[in-house]
Amino acid sequence: MPLLGELTPIVGTYLLLAAFLTLTGHVAARNVLGSVPFTHALAVGLPVAALPFLLQRYFPPVVLLLALVLDLTIFHVVYRLKWRTAGFVTVVHVVVSFLASVVIGGIAYLVALGPPAPPG
Repeated sequence: MPLLGELTPIVGTYLLLAAFLTLTGHVAARNVLGSVPFTHALAVGLPVAALPFLLQRYFPPVVLLLALVLDLTIFHVVYRLKWRTAGFVTVVHVVVSFLASVVIGGIAYLVALGPPAPPG
């Protein structure tokens, strides 16, 4: 199954998404678990970011559900947590990712507006 689109934008988008999910995963784990190594967050961000590209022909809610299950499983395995705690970290990861994306989207919107027109 070929990827839809050119290779350079796909790789760039994947790397940005992986970096974003890695950072938000680390923030979520630190908020719930305390001090954790950043390298564990790399194991969270990279595979979850690959899902939208690998499953782009499928129904989006199914891909979202699989991403949540993968996120939960990775937190359970990498951080060696109980399923309940891993579920809580996953919920915090979703909330942190949503809030960060809203802030980044708002900043991008404000930058796209440009400077205000001079009065007169």
